[in-house]
This record gives sequence, structure tokens and C-alpha cells, in this order.
Amino acid sequence: MASRTRIMLVEDDASLREVLSFHLEEAGHEVLPFERAQEALAAYSADVDVVLTDLRMPGMDGMALLDALIGVDPDAVVLILTAFGGTERAVEAMRRGAFHYVEKPVNTTTLLVSVSKAIEHRHQRQGQGPKVNKPLGRKAQRQHAIVASSPKMNQVLRLVDKIAATNATILIRGESGTGKELVAWAIHERSDRSARPFVAVNCAAIPDELLESTLFGHQKGAFTGASRASTGKFRQANGGTIFLDEIAELTPHLQSKLLRVLQEGEVEVVGGDSPVGVDVRVIAATHQNLEALMQQGALRQDLYYRLNVVPIEIPPLRQRPEDIPALSRFFMRRLAPKNQLEMAREVDQRLLAYRWPGNVRELQNVIERMVLLRDGDCLDVSLLPDFVVGEADSVAVVAGSRLPFELPEEGLDLIGLEREIIRAALEKMGGNRSATARYLGIARHVLLYRLEKYGIG
Repeated sequence: MASRTRIMLVEDDASLREVLSFHLEEAGHEVLPFERAQEALAAYSADVDVVLTDLRMPGMDGMALLDALIGVDPDAVVLILTAFGGTERAVEAMRRGAFHYVEKPVNTTTLLVSVSKAIEHRHQRQGQGPKVNKPLGRKAQRQHAIVASSPKMNQVLRLVDKIAATNATILIRGESGTGKELVAWAIHERSDRSARPFVAVNCAAIPDELLESTLFGHQKGAFTGASRASTGKFRQANGGTIFLDEIAELTPHLQSKLLRVLQEGEVEVVGGDSPVGVDVRVIAATHQNLEALMQQGALRQDLYYRLNVVPIEIPPLRQRPEDIPALSRFFMRRLAPKNQLEMAREVDQRLLAYRWPGNVRELQNVIERMVLLRDGDCLDVSLLPDFVVGEADSVAVVAGSRLPFELPEEGLDLIGLEREIIRAALEKMGGNRSATARYLGIARHVLLYRLEKYGIG
């Protein structure tokens, strides 16, 4: 008989926790109930199928728990419980990686359907291997991929090709969700260290009091609760690559210990008598302004220069719109490899009109939900989340039925208006004519004709 799915339930309201546990168990799930997010995080393991957590809780709240879980397990599937009217925070949680949300008061049917979809999503992820990706968007058949059509991302990939074979320390910069870890994987897989471990650590997801021993290891009895020794992430990555995401979150004490690793190739084990040598390539990443932190005294200057040997800047998705259609279809086909799915043209227009504050990670989440919620073989605009449709409606004319402005009483210059719309769209798409044509819903040759007609460069 197949094992029951495991649901981790995090809710500080004891009565609601009991009611939700009852309904989930009645539906055949194994429920692991927790009152506090800290306790749930400590107990979390990869055999948990879905985490169902309240947003508002004392101490660590649901948003912090979400960030921590994704830091520990990027494939964690998290459902958010939110009070009626609290959808704004729930949507923010989805942008940060949550699968979906369930409003309170909880409707049992809605809850069980959402949990079922979340479990299906988890199983699909497990069936696809550890990551979404194919090789650096081009020809090599490797496990982790960057899908790229834009000139900006292909420039990043050319830089990856140049530096992968070296042992230089790399600093990857970019907004959350742009794919910094994928770039780190790409560097590792193209290097001489590819047969050795790649160890990723999200420094922002681990409490400060645990981060030192997590990174550098500890001896048995080094502190209260250290019932056995731990090697730490640096020694786990020996011979390979360690990826330190959100590097700016390190305390001054940990910055000095990391500097020793970079300078001397040694780690100072917590509770140890002497340093331990390691051979590891360091790739760091951040979305923060390190120069400003350095000026404020929050980041050591010597560490900054040690990390910034080879900087790589990953542009946000809104600056590389050419990648949006390619990425959306890549996610669609990966999630339903046995189906011949299609994407409606209007969906492309909506996706191009949205600004994607959560970048590629947000786009992936949107496509995954569309694939799971579809009824047929076409992903149409009705499957798009409201926040995507809402923003697109504010900037685009949809099927000629709505205008993003009021018509003036005195009339308008239609030719001049068309010229300015084309000019604005071209600027929005970073000068890319193919992306501009898709955004405007016209053929590329039609756009080229109008550009020449209006003298737009």
C-alpha cells in the first residue's frame, strides 16, 4: 500500500489546528501539527509533502518560515493560511515561492482541493529531478539549465564559459528570483570540479546562532545541544564548490571566518583546537548593494574585494523580455512532458505586460499553477492569476474592448498616438524589436514598416 502523504501544519490557534488536523487526517493524510514556526523548521525534512502554515504567528511568522524552508529545500511546497482580506500578503508570499493560499475561515472543500493540487505539484517536482533546468540554454546536455534568448543573458553565459575553468572566486549579483543559483551551478558543472560536490547555503535562511556551525562545523560538546560533531558545509564541499547565497547577511564575526577560508584555505571549526584545511571554490551571491554596506561599515572591505574577483550581474526578467516566452514554454513542457500543451497568444501578451517583481521564480510558479489547473491542452488567459491580469490590464488594450486612458473630448491625433505607443513599447522592451512586436500583438514585419514610417530608430 502506498504511504500516506505527510502534511506539516503550523498554526498557533490550538482549536483551529485541531480542526484542520481532523479534516486532513479524514482525507487520508498524515498530519504533523506544530504551534510554533521555529519548531516546524527544526523538524522539517524532505519527506514532508506540503507545509500548511499560518502567516501571522508570534515569534517567527509564516513569511519568515517560508523563506527559511525554501532556503533549506528549494523544492518545498508551502500553502499559506491567511485571514479574510489578507490576500495582499498572501500574494507576496506566492511571489516569494509559496504555492498558493487558503483564506480563513477555512472552507474544508477548498482546503482539501488546494492540498491535493499542492501534493500533485510536489510529486511532479520530485519526478523531474532536483532542478528545472537544462544546460546553459544551448547545446550541452547537463542537469541544470539556463533558458536564455535575450542578448543580456547570453552575455552572462559567455562570461560563465570564460571563467568556469578557473578557480577564481565569483560574486553573482541580481534581484531575488533571477537565477543566481543556476548560474553558480553552471559554473560548477563546466569546471574541473564538476565531479565533486556542489553545496548551496542560503545565509539568510539560517538563524545567526546556527550559521557558524552550519558553515564551519563543530566538535561534539562545543555548545549546548551539540551531542555529536558536524563537518559543516565547507568540508562537505571539499574538492568542489560552495555557493553562499545572500552573503551580505553574514555577521562581522562570520565575515572574518570566511575571509580566512578565502585567504588561507582553512576553516575554524567551532570548539576545535586548530584550523582544518579545505579545497573549495567559493561562489557568493546577493541582491543587496554591497558598496553601500561597505561604506556603512556592515561589510568588511577586505572581504568585499576577496569576493568580487569576478563579478556577474544577472538582469531582472523585466529587462530581458525575450526570455519570457521561451521560459514559459520551457516550464510548461517540463511540467507536462507527455502532453502537447499550447499557450494562447493572449497569455504571451499578458506575461510580457507584467513586470515580474519575483523574476524567473515568479514566472515559474505562475506557469506551474496554470498547468495544474488547466482543463484541456491549451493554457489560456483565464488560468492566469489575478495579479498578473490586473497589472496587464493597466498597461495594455485587451482585444480592443478597453482603453488604458479616457478619450479626450476635443479629439486626438491617432497617427501621433500610434507613433508614441510604438516608441514607448520599444523602450519598454529594451529596444528589442521582436519582443516589441509580440508585446503589441503584431507581426515583426508590420512593426518594422511602422518604425521606418515614423522614423523611429
